[in-house]
Amino acid sequence: MICVVDSGSGNLRSLCNGLRAVGLAPRVVLEPPAKAPEVLVLPGVGAFGHAAAALEARGWGEAIPAYLEAGSTLVGICLGMQLLFESSEESPGARGLGLLPGTVRRLDASLSKVPHIGWERLRFKPGKERPLPWAYFVHSYVVVPADPRVVEVWARHGGREFPAAVRSGKVAGVQFHPEKSQGPGLAYLAALMGGAS
Repeated sequence: MICVVDSGSGNLRSLCNGLRAVGLAPRVVLEPPAKAPEVLVLPGVGAFGHAAAALEARGWGEAIPAYLEAGSTLVGICLGMQLLFESSEESPGARGLGLLPGTVRRLDASLSKVPHIGWERLRFKPGKERPLPWAYFVHSYVVVPADPRVVEVWARHGGREFPAAVRSGKVAGVQFHPEKSQGPGLAYLAALMGGAS
């Protein structure tokens, strides 16, 4: 079972349509289901603090670690990836899920336009597959992991690299929008899910 979290801050229709296009069957959930899903997808756009508060109010802060303990895979998309970390400059005092050590910082507007919108070439960690040469981004903030080894893919903003995808065990995240990155983007997302259906 693939559950897509409705935190009130994401375009769930386009994401779910994209997942169905690659043969997956997502189910949108507002609150944590009683049974741990095979895969939990955490999408999102908007403000870090608002989304973090909505997740906590609906019990996701407690449910997600329990699901991971039960063997679920968690995939964060865009803001959802940022919420995997501990905090964000966007919302001082707000707490992320804290599943990955690190914070979220605003892109440097002196390097290039912010928000960063459009297609960017990806650079994969050596030894990793490269099924997705380009991806589509819409964001103003980027993650800064405490452990750089969790970064699997990088992209550039104004000539400076930032993490485009992270992974640690059953926790993964992508800063780009797979559903807007055409077939290869959705195929990459499906691969992160580990063959769920």
